[in-house]
Amino acid sequence: MSKESDYVKYFYDKFDGRVAISVGYNTDLSEVYPFVFEDTAGNSIGIVALGVCRPENVSYVHIYHIGSFKNNRGDGSRIIQALCLQADKFKIILSVSPVFMPNGKDKMMSDVLLKEWYGQYGFRGQTHFKRQPCLI
Repeated sequence: MSKESDYVKYFYDKFDGRVAISVGYNTDLSEVYPFVFEDTAGNSIGIVALGVCRPENVSYVHIYHIGSFKNNRGDGSRIIQALCLQADKFKIILSVSPVFMPNGKDKMMSDVLLKEWYGQYGFRGQTHFKRQPCLI
């Protein structure tokens, strides 16, 4: 098993809750299902879907979906911080394709703001953002 697979397994083993809706396919064509992300008190604050990608001998973990259950409370930031912290510990690259999905509640968010938000956490790119692990 690779360190990228170990990283994905870490989160799927840590959080038992699953969402029975596929959000995409891994490079091996297996479906990707989100898990329910909990804060340190055990409260469900959002969902995350992760998968390992291995194009052209470069492995990374793609974030297929990340979403908080309640907007503008910092839950999304807590989720991405936890994902980045573990990525640093596992020494893996994270990737994401930031596209805002309107929910009818957050009138302020846009693709541009979402890209800036990911940029705060070290993600760089045009349409496919990647984040290199930081040394800890």
